[in-house]
Amino acid sequence: MMKRLWFQLHWGFGMTAGLVLAVVGLTGALLSYDDALTRAFSPGVMTVAARDTAPLPIPELLSRVHEVVPDRRVLLMTVPRSPQDAVSVRLSVGDGPRAETYFVDPYTGQMLGRSQADAVFRFIMDVHRFLTVDGIGKQITAAATLLLFVLALSGLYLRWPRRIGHWRAWFHIDLKKRGRPFLWNLHAVIGTVVLVPYLLSATTGLYWSYDWWRGMLFSIAGVSQPMRNKPAASPKRGAPEAGKRAVQPDLAAMTAREMATAWRSFTEHVPNYTSVYLRPAQRPGGPLQVTWLDASAPHERAFNRMEIEAASGEIRHEDRYAQKTTGGQLMTSIYALHRGSFFGQAGVVVMMLSSLMMPMFFVTGWMLYLDRRKKKRALAASRPAGARHDPPADARGALAQDGVLIGYASQSGVAEGLAWQTAGMLAGAGVQAQIQPLARIGQAQLGSARRALFIVSTFGDGEPPDSARRFAQQLMNQAMALPTLRFAMLSLGDSHYDRFCGFGRKLDGWLRAQGGVAAFEPIEVDRGDPGAWARWQERLGEWFGHPLTVTKSQHGPRFLSGFQSWTLAQRDLLNPGSTGLPAYHLAFTPPPGADWVAGDLVEVQPRHTTARVERFLSGSVWACDVRVRVAGRETTLGDALRERLLPRAAPTAGVDLHAWLAGLAPLPVREYSIASTREEGTLMLLVRQTRHPDGSLGLGSGWLTDGAALGEAVTMRVRANPGFHGPATGRGVILIGNGTGLAGLRAHLAERTAKGHRRNWLIFGEREAARDSFYDATLRAWQAQGGIARLDRVYSRDQAQRRYVQDQVRDAAQDIAAWVARGASIYVCGSLAGMAPAVDAALAEAIGTDVLLDLSAQGRYRRDVY
Repeated sequence: MMKRLWFQLHWGFGMTAGLVLAVVGLTGALLSYDDALTRAFSPGVMTVAARDTAPLPIPELLSRVHEVVPDRRVLLMTVPRSPQDAVSVRLSVGDGPRAETYFVDPYTGQMLGRSQADAVFRFIMDVHRFLTVDGIGKQITAAATLLLFVLALSGLYLRWPRRIGHWRAWFHIDLKKRGRPFLWNLHAVIGTVVLVPYLLSATTGLYWSYDWWRGMLFSIAGVSQPMRNKPAASPKRGAPEAGKRAVQPDLAAMTAREMATAWRSFTEHVPNYTSVYLRPAQRPGGPLQVTWLDASAPHERAFNRMEIEAASGEIRHEDRYAQKTTGGQLMTSIYALHRGSFFGQAGVVVMMLSSLMMPMFFVTGWMLYLDRRKKKRALAASRPAGARHDPPADARGALAQDGVLIGYASQSGVAEGLAWQTAGMLAGAGVQAQIQPLARIGQAQLGSARRALFIVSTFGDGEPPDSARRFAQQLMNQAMALPTLRFAMLSLGDSHYDRFCGFGRKLDGWLRAQGGVAAFEPIEVDRGDPGAWARWQERLGEWFGHPLTVTKSQHGPRFLSGFQSWTLAQRDLLNPGSTGLPAYHLAFTPPPGADWVAGDLVEVQPRHTTARVERFLSGSVWACDVRVRVAGRETTLGDALRERLLPRAAPTAGVDLHAWLAGLAPLPVREYSIASTREEGTLMLLVRQTRHPDGSLGLGSGWLTDGAALGEAVTMRVRANPGFHGPATGRGVILIGNGTGLAGLRAHLAERTAKGHRRNWLIFGEREAARDSFYDATLRAWQAQGGIARLDRVYSRDQAQRRYVQDQVRDAAQDIAAWVARGASIYVCGSLAGMAPAVDAALAEAIGTDVLLDLSAQGRYRRDVY
């Protein structure tokens, strides 16, 4: 579980932060040798011919620069020791902080101009600085840099080899590999190589992004964080200086005598230097700011600093790099550490190559992700639901001796999902597994299996799922010799039914009767109990000798969204005056992002009405507006009770109200077939009221049809129901149902009509045509448009002798057989008691029991009954 979590984090963060890091890495790599490249592309600008004469004095150079550009301030002068290097001056642009660098011949004072490559590298620097220093770019890249720590460390965790000391496991790139194995090998090995540079780059890069990070680094280094120079405040209105222009720093503003005195003081004190950076005083009368590099400087940021009183040449303050503590040297060298020059030229090369690898990780990461998605789609397409043309199971050959056969039987997709999760879990432990639905497992395959896992659901009251009916009625009704089979059983059921896990128990008994030996007693899952899933994993690990991580199960129903608020937009009574209970058409406005397909279900979280709760509390000392805290949130007692099963009596005086509330179970959800498609704009339901013997309305139907007001929010969530999804092809469909079962059939008709699939036959039954013709106008319109090829409606009370849907199926037996022979599927939706088994029997008479079993196994006979 932990490794899967880190894998998800690794690829998720890589997809989101990868592009930003790739741009920063690429621009950073280009800037690694910007000075050397700028010199190479700027001959005669940054360098001059060495001469026998001495360079001009610094005051004279400043004077000549000022004569050429009298309206620009000199913000910085760099004086190199090398006789072949030009002096550089940083000249202001207007009154703002922007500046441009020009080069000056130190022997003549002639302005040589700007570097020809400066514009290119300035653009690269602007991109790099935008993504690391300024504005929103800083925030984006700072977050991406933080994620770089997660990417680096999670990548190391994910590829940690079993043989830690084996160098090939860490650093060998196998050029013989192709496709995904090669991409993963390249991604992992290079990721290991650049791990330390990336951690260093991220650690130092965040120095410029976050004040708290910078402060933390200074604290770790044991160095006091220096105060940053702040710009001089503008004069306040009304002050005596309000009409004067603030004096801006300008090196050329110093007199020749002051500059000569300061320079002489510096050279006497520091005779051995390589470069000197002169900055003007930041305030009038302040000291000259001098920064220099010694000839023995370990890198380009090993700066020494001093302040010189210009008038007297007195050195006020001096700070030598060599005299700093180790922590102080490291904090002074943040840029050199970031660039790699702290470790010499080898460090620069390593950091540059590491930066160049950033785009490679982004590209290979995406390629691995797309390849994984492609394989997932191919895997999904290869599953039984979509692989209808595979050869039968008996033609596949025996399973490998060390392999495991996993057979599943699923009505709504839950057992199938568990089967695939189990296979993935075993694959992670090195155990090969072959997955098949029970419908595709034949006698030869089962007889050759040495180890098998069965994951099966029970449908209705002890019946097999539709897809496993042929297996149950044919294979399980004959004797087989399975003396070498060891098996395990995971059985899914609902203890509300009398025959809890009935099919699983029956399958377990049959396997034992044929000589199969159970590896452990069957594990039964009651309505998605996660504890049973944990026991299943634990027992499998014991059986196969590979400890398996016990994870929280994801095998429950697949919800397309969490519980959300859906606005009740429409509610219409469809059968006024009917002898049956009222049936309502409901339409809900979907929340943003809601989605579903024909065949899916919706789970409704019902509530008691306010009047119901007030009646409940009427004889109590407690009022509805009392504030309570329940399930981690503040609410009123009335609202809390609307969401819970009400006991026989209200709470008495002196009771611990919060403990009493905590003991009340929440109202159970109610499930309904969705009657519309997402493209129709609203989620439609067809709900019939339920009445208890005392005349009160049912919980779910009462809330939807009477309790909730129009415009009120109803809490619901959509649940995928793959066992009742429509066919992938445009072949014919026979839709059979009764009562409010028309809801699920209507959704399929809407979907197929919109797609232009016209071979649709609806057989629907209700009480009276005059009062119970649900969606009559819509069905007639679709029929007129050609969306319904045949419409048979049966009304049981419209003739002396009662007539039901199954009677119409028998009467149309030949036509149904002809449609099935041409590839049609059969979908049944409606009541489990009465209609569903009667229609099943009528279909068996019409097309034959074996044919109906084959349709179930092929997914062409599907039922959504309740």
